Amino acid sequence: MSTQDEERFDHLELLRAKATRRTSAITHLPAYAGAAVVTLMIVKVALVSRGAPSTMLALIADAGVLQVTAGTVILLLPFSGIVVTYANEEIYKFRLMSKVKRREIQVGIYLTIFILSFLLVWSWVAVVIGFLLLRHLLFLWDKKRGRAVEQSVPLSRDEWLQKPPSDIECYALWQQVKLKLEEKEALRSRPSFDLATISEIQSAIDDLVEQFNERVSAIDREKFSQGSVVGSFMISYAFILLIQFLGNDRPWFPAEEVGLNGGGREIGYVVNSSDSWTTILRERERAVVRIRSELIMSRDLCSTSGRDEINTKTLWRITLDQKAVYKKCPSPRKG
Repeated sequence: MSTQDEERFDHLELLRAKATRRTSAITHLPAYAGAAVVTLMIVKVALVSRGAPSTMLALIADAGVLQVTAGTVILLLPFSGIVVTYANEEIYKFRLMSKVKRREIQVGIYLTIFILSFLLVWSWVAVVIGFLLLRHLLFLWDKKRGRAVEQSVPLSRDEWLQKPPSDIECYALWQQVKLKLEEKEALRSRPSFDLATISEIQSAIDDLVEQFNERVSAIDREKFSQGSVVGSFMISYAFILLIQFLGNDRPWFPAEEVGLNGGGREIGYVVNSSDSWTTILRERERAVVRIRSELIMSRDLCSTSGRDEINTKTLWRITLDQKAVYKKCPSPRKG
C-alpha cells in the first residue's frame, strides 16, 4: 500500500463515531456534573480556609457536608450557563436525535434559563441567551450554505481530477471515474469508435459521480464547521468563570457582625449555631472559634468587599432602583 493510500480514512465513520461519543457525553452529563461539583466543593473549602487543614476539617464538621455542598452549588450557578449552552450545542450537532427528544431537551433548556433569570445577574443571563441565539444563527447559515454547495464536484473537471479526496470511499469513486474517463478518451481517439460503448461508459461515469456527491453530502450533513465558533466562546466563558471562582476565597455564608456581651464583636461567618454554642469563621485570619450562644447579643449582616453591598440586579429587576442593603463590615473589637 502506498503512503498516499495510508493517509486516507473514512470521514463518515469518524464523524459518526464522534456523534456517538457526544451522545454518550450527554447521557453521562449528570454524573460528570456531580463529579465536578464534588471537586470544586473541595477546592472551595480549601480556598475559604486558606489551606489550613484544621480549619478545613472544622468547617466540614460544623457546617456539615450537605450545607457545604449546597453553598458550593449556589456559588457555581453561573457555570450552569455553560451546561445549558453545551446541551443546546449538542442538539444542533446530533442530527440523528428524534424531534420529540430534541424538543424535550429544548424545553428543559428554556425552563432552566427562566429559573436562572431569577437568580443570576442579568448580564450572565444575557450572555447565555446570546450564545443560544448565536448558535441558531450559525445553524441557519450552515443550512443555507449547505444548499449552496450541494454540487460537490468543482466546476472544472480537471481541477477535480487533480485533487484526490482524503475520504477513502470518495477516493475509490474518484479513481473509478478517472479510469472511466481515460477509457472514454482512448476510445474517442480511435479513427472509428462505437457510440453505444461510449454512451455506456458515460452512463457509468454519471453513476459514479452521483455516488460521489451522495457520499460528500452525507459527510456534510454530519459535519457542522460553525459549531467550533460557539465552542470557542463557551471555553472562553468557562475559563473566565473558573478564574473568578478560584480567585475568590469568600465563603458561601453571609458575613456578619456578631455583637458580644461586654461590647466586643466578631466579624466573620456563622458556620453553625445552637442554643449552647455558635461556631464562627473569622474573616481576617480565617480561624474557627466557638462562642457560647448566651454571650451573643446581636447579629447583623454586613459586606466584607470594602464597599456597601447592593441587591443583585436580575433580569426581572434590571429597571428597578437598587439601594444599598448591607453596609461595610467594621473592624473586629475585643470585649
